[in-house]
Amino acid sequence: MNELQATEAHSILVIDDDQFLNELFCQFLHSKGFITDSAHSFCQAIDLLRSDLCVDLILLDYQLGDGTGLELLTQLSDYLQERQTPVIMISGNEDPVFLEQCFASGVADYIIKPVNLSLLALKVSSLIKSVSLQRLISLQNRELERFKQEAEREESIAKFTYEYLLRQNSQSIDGVSIWLKPSTSFSGDIALAKMSPGGDLYFLLADATGHGLSAAITVMPVVSIFNSMVSKGFHIQPIVTEINKKLIRDTPQDRFVAAVVIQLHQEQQEIEVWNGGMPTVYWVNDGKIIHAFKSEHMALGILEEDIFDANVVSCEIKKNGRILAYSDGLIEEANTEGEPFSLARIVDVIESDPDDLQQALAHALATHTGKEKYRDDVSICTLDPHLVLASCLQQLRDSLGQGFVQEDVGDFSWNVKISGKKIASCEIPPLCNKFLQYLQISQHLCQIVFLVVSEMISNAIDHGILKLESSLKEKADGFTYYFRERERRLEQLTNDDTIELRLVWEANGAQSKLHVSVQDSGAGYCYQERNTQESDGLSGRGLQLIRNLAQQVEVVAPGNLIRAVIRPF
Repeated sequence: MNELQATEAHSILVIDDDQFLNELFCQFLHSKGFITDSAHSFCQAIDLLRSDLCVDLILLDYQLGDGTGLELLTQLSDYLQERQTPVIMISGNEDPVFLEQCFASGVADYIIKPVNLSLLALKVSSLIKSVSLQRLISLQNRELERFKQEAEREESIAKFTYEYLLRQNSQSIDGVSIWLKPSTSFSGDIALAKMSPGGDLYFLLADATGHGLSAAITVMPVVSIFNSMVSKGFHIQPIVTEINKKLIRDTPQDRFVAAVVIQLHQEQQEIEVWNGGMPTVYWVNDGKIIHAFKSEHMALGILEEDIFDANVVSCEIKKNGRILAYSDGLIEEANTEGEPFSLARIVDVIESDPDDLQQALAHALATHTGKEKYRDDVSICTLDPHLVLASCLQQLRDSLGQGFVQEDVGDFSWNVKISGKKIASCEIPPLCNKFLQYLQISQHLCQIVFLVVSEMISNAIDHGILKLESSLKEKADGFTYYFRERERRLEQLTNDDTIELRLVWEANGAQSKLHVSVQDSGAGYCYQERNTQESDGLSGRGLQLIRNLAQQVEVVAPGNLIRAVIRPF
């Protein structure tokens, strides 16, 4: 096959009422590697094209006996535009007005009779290559748009989960002021304040490697462990030890978390600080630094347990003043000349003794850089120990006599089962959300249920019914293949393919809970029960999200049934 021949078989429809020329064109194009079909009249061409004949190019003679080429183009304009099928017009008319009319009607190219076959081959090959490229670009644009929508959806869910976990794991306590300025949608800096059962204040400021989503993911286990162990009344040392162990075991070697953990003891009236890789924490009063808690440890996630140092520095709570903690983003943020904000400027602001130290530092940074968006995440936090402990003491007293708030709804059960091609078009999560709103379930709980159900349904369809593997996305052009294959398999769904969602609400005051289950007709996708101490989740990102939002999660072997329990209190 020479350079004029097609690299792959393409179909050409030759429309000419002259049987000799029609046969000549067909044989010539066939010799160049093209598949050819022929029509010898206007009506025959219409019938062929309306019979869903798939063609890549049309070679059209102007005079057809029972009509003209332009009339044919008028009747087939929608067909040609939808399929992006180019047309080469053949005519002996060289009038510029006529040629302009042809091109206005959608003709891609024009050949004057008598036809030069070599020129015809060149024009056919060129047009087919051009249209093939356009079709490929259109397909890639559609795939890119689907990928973008999927990425935005996943980012939205991840952001909701991230912010939800932070809200759930931090308390609003008088005397604790937190200012975070993330460089992207996700912050690699986190600041949490939480009261222990005994009324002590625990404060954590952490800065994960890098910034953005990858940094935010790294700090999520830190948040979970901190909240859980503070709620149980653990001391700082076992908390940082457990966090370090978790990061060593479950994060890449190049990922670590610098952190400062502070405990204000209610009864002992003392402060304990563990500083691992963070800038120095200062106790300031009347424009002076009266105590400095320097970093004496490596960041979390670097040292193995046998050499990790969890010792803390402690001192008596002073009568006056406040504690200042910040991330290295504050010191390192530079102006247009490349000059960092620096520790010296922090000291200058401290010595100016502003009424609001946190806001004064934030303003000084903005003035120095002249920017509203910073290169790295920036955190500035202040604690007023006496105000903090007074607030914790009051919350402790209030909680002793506080009752439970319960949803004003009795027991109910609700389920929906869908089969066949309706699985692809029916939006089960919004349907579920609408039902819960009808029962006047709180919006907060509705959001959680919506996310849990969304992930359950998504897993059941993609991995259960369609048998798609997430690992496909990791290969070259994996996302494109994954979405193509997903659409193809959705088209093949039958009434034997089913998915069922079931909700059961057990109303029991503070012990109320919602049972959520999703079952599909698939054979089940890979699930192996793991010891919870050896794995963060059950299987995949979706199930990890469900586990973060629900109190109990169970995947029933062989993997086509998942159950979760959500407690709204």
